[in-house]
Amino acid sequence: MTPLLYEWTAPLALVLYLLLFVLTVRASAVLLQRLLLFVALVSHGATVLPGWFAGQDFQFGFANSVSWTLWLMVLLVWLESWFQRLPKATAGIYPFAAIAVFLPLVFPGTVRIAELSTLFRVHILLAMLAYGAFTVSAAQAVLMSWLERSLHRGGQSSHWLDDLPSLLDLDAALQRSMAAGLVLVSLTLATGVWVNLFLGYGPLKADHKTIFTVLTWLMVVGFFLGRWRWGWRGRVAARFALVGFGLLLLAYVGSRFVVEVLILPPA
Repeated sequence: MTPLLYEWTAPLALVLYLLLFVLTVRASAVLLQRLLLFVALVSHGATVLPGWFAGQDFQFGFANSVSWTLWLMVLLVWLESWFQRLPKATAGIYPFAAIAVFLPLVFPGTVRIAELSTLFRVHILLAMLAYGAFTVSAAQAVLMSWLERSLHRGGQSSHWLDDLPSLLDLDAALQRSMAAGLVLVSLTLATGVWVNLFLGYGPLKADHKTIFTVLTWLMVVGFFLGRWRWGWRGRVAARFALVGFGLLLLAYVGSRFVVEVLILPPA
C-alpha cells in the first residue's frame, strides 16, 4: 500500500482498538462501540487490502495472515454486536488486533511472487479469512467451556464472566461463526481448484495445506449434519470448533511462523 495511506490508517486503527478495549472493559457506550468498531474495521482493512491487490510483486507471510485473521475476528465481533450485547471478554481481541495492524512491517514475509494473478490473491485472502472465522469459533468455544465449568462449580468465579451471554446464546454465536468458516473454507477450496486448473494442474494438490483444509471442510460439514440430525451442541460444538481451528493453523499460519520467525528471522 502507499506510505501516505498507511501513515494515517494504521495509527487510527491502533488508537481505535485501544479505545474499544477501554470501553468494552467498562461496558459503556454500546452504540459508540459499534460505531468505533466499524471505523476501526475500515482503517485496519485499508492497511492490508490495497497492498494485497496493488502491484505486480506479491509479498506474503505469517504476519499478513495474522493481520487478516484479526481483521475478520473484529468484523465478526461487529456483526455479533447486532445480535446481542458484547461481553467484557470481547475486549481481549482488541490489543491483539492493534498489534496485528503493524505486524507486517516487522515481518513482511519471505514469500515473494512476481505477477501473481488476481484469482490467486483472492484464493489466499479467502484462506486467511477462513482462519479468522475459526479463530473466533475457537475463542467462543473456550468461553463456552469456561462458563460451563464455572456454572457447574456453583457460580461464576471471575468478573470477566459476569456479563457473558447464556450458554444458549453462546452456542448460537458459535454456530454463526462456524457457518461463516464453512462458507469461507468452501470458497477457498473452490478458488484453489480453479487456480490449479488454470495453471494446468489437477483439481487438488496433495500438499499439507490442501489436506488440512479438506479435513477441516469435512469436519465442519459433519458437525452441521450432526447438529441437524442429533442436535449436537455445547461441548460437542466446542470440540469441533477447536479441532477446526487447529487444522487450519497447521495448514499454513503455524508453519509460516516457524519458518519466518524461528528458523529464518529477518536480518
